[in-house]
Formats: sequence, structure tokens, C-alpha cells
Amino acid sequence: MKLPKHQIVSLSNVKGIGPGKIRALLQKYPNTDCLSKLNASDMMQVRGITREIANSIKMMDVSIGKQSLADAEKINARYITYWDDEFPDSLKRVFDSPIGIYIIGKLKDIPKLGVVGSRKPTPYGKLTCNNLTEKLVKSNLGIVSGLARGIDSLAHGVAVKNGGYTIAVMGCGINICYPPENRSLREKIIETGAIISEFPPGTPPDSTNFPKRNRIISGLSKGILVIEAGKKSGAVITAYLALDQNREVFAVPGRIDSEQSYGCHKLIQQGAKLVTSVDDVLEEFQLPKATFQTELIPELTDAESDLFKFISNEAVHIDHLCNISGKDTPEVLTNLLQLELKGCIIQLPGKNFTRR
Repeated sequence: MKLPKHQIVSLSNVKGIGPGKIRALLQKYPNTDCLSKLNASDMMQVRGITREIANSIKMMDVSIGKQSLADAEKINARYITYWDDEFPDSLKRVFDSPIGIYIIGKLKDIPKLGVVGSRKPTPYGKLTCNNLTEKLVKSNLGIVSGLARGIDSLAHGVAVKNGGYTIAVMGCGINICYPPENRSLREKIIETGAIISEFPPGTPPDSTNFPKRNRIISGLSKGILVIEAGKKSGAVITAYLALDQNREVFAVPGRIDSEQSYGCHKLIQQGAKLVTSVDDVLEEFQLPKATFQTELIPELTDAESDLFKFISNEAVHIDHLCNISGKDTPEVLTNLLQLELKGCIIQLPGKNFTRR
């Protein structure tokens, strides 16, 4: 393929032509180094390219591609095309694979799992995401997600914290941090993983971009793990895209009366594998079952031990702990702080607590 990258980027911007038509056009004329050398009749020999589209290609603004590549270079991003050796093989095998991607960071050839879910997870969803993602990373699986609020950001964060590899796929230009509060997390991902976007630098996070983003998340992954998803969750859309791409779909069950579990339960009803532990994922990929060193509970005082027995994996509010322990609030707060410092419990928003 001899067509310069700036022309490929500009071609992607032409209305009415997508990755499939671009691949077909360049497969038909692999030796062209400039699209202006092709006339409309030549291009119309490719299925799906009408005279209107052919004329638009002839008149396309090549400065768009040059500017996009220059903008990418300013932030140490590179643009790799479908025909480049660095382009991920798993993504290349997707029928509607992007024609090219912008990337900051490094691409690793290791098994990867997409982890997606609600933007407003419950305490149960957060705890489950933390536990599963940590064990997936320690089982040498890379984590792919969309850097969105909620489960996506949690999964990336756990991967980074545990020295794992993670890829964030953006629904906007690669030079835009969305959501903005993830700027620090984004920088940490770049240090050991990668940020990827199909969209030229400067592209805003428009809602129409996210379904396109989701197919790349599933395309890079061996499967998709959904942790909490409502009726209209983008995570469920990602799961369906994974099925279309012959990827495995895993779903974590939740409470039957929780709206955040509706999507997961629907996926399980339709054949997604129910996940109760990391081994459910590993055995599907024929990977060795996980073995983890048991962490011993640190030495606790009698007061700390008495309070700790009332805390489980379900979130419990401080008022309830005061009631069932018979202790006043200042004493309970003191013991909760000590339990948190000793790594025994996690404080959740709203003065709720769970075991670590």
C-alpha cells in the first residue's frame, strides 16, 4: 500500500466512505500513491462507491490529513494504519476494523480482556471490579476499557496500581482528556500502557463516537467482562459487538432488584458466561487457574476485632455499625480509621464501609 498516511486520514473524512470502502478501494488500486491520479470511473469500479462519493474523493482536502498528523506529532502520538505491521492483529480481524488509529504509548502482544460497566456503579460493583481486575492483572491479562466514569476508570486504575498493562480507547481525539477528571489516570496509563483513538486530534467527545469506540475495545480483546449495566448501558452494546466479533462475553450477576444489574442479567439469559470468580474467565481461555497468596489479617485490638466482625463485602453505613455494636459514633469512627489504615476495610462514599 503506497498511499501516504495524510491522504488516508483525509480520505477517512470524506462523507459516505467508511473503512470497508477505503480498504476495497486501496485493494483495487494498491500501487496508487495519490488519489488524484484516479478518475471517478476508476473509483466507481469499487462496490459501494457512487459517482457522488468518487467526486468527493477527487475534491477532498488533503490538508486535513496533514494537519491531523502534525497535531498528533506534537503530543508524541503516532498514526498507524491497517496495513502497518504494528496494527493489532486482533483488531485487523474485525470486519469493520478502523482504517487507522492514533496511539500514545506502547502496544503489547499479550492476551487482553475488555472490562466495562456502569458509569454509576454501586458499592458492590466497585468492590467486584476491584477484586476481579486485580486478579486478572495478576494472571497476566491486559485490561482494555474506555476511560469513562465508573467501572471503566476503576478497571484502568486497578490495572495501573498493580503494575498491569492497560489500554484506554477514547471516543474523542487523542489529545483530549475525557472525562477531564481522569487526566492523572490518563498520564499513568501512558507510562506503561496505551491510549488509542480512531478519531483525529481535536475531535470532541460526541455521543455518536462511543459506539465506534466500543467496537475497538472488543476488537482488541479476547472477550468482554461486564460489571453492572443498566437497560441502556453502553457496556451492553460493547458486549453485543463482542458477540458479533466472535469474542467471549462474561457478565457478573447482581441483585435482582438492582437497575444496575439489569443488563448483566439480560446478557446471562442470552448466553453470556456468569462470572463468580476470576477462574470463570481463565478457564474459558484455557489459561491456568489463578493462585494467590492469602493475605493475613493484621493484628487487631479487641475493639477493632469486635467492630470488624460486623463488616462484610456488602456496604454498611456507620450509623448501622453504631447501632449493632452499641458504641457511640466517635469510638466507632476511631476504630474504623484504624481498620482502614491496617488495610482491612475500604471506605465508600456516604460513610459506607466494606471489607477490603
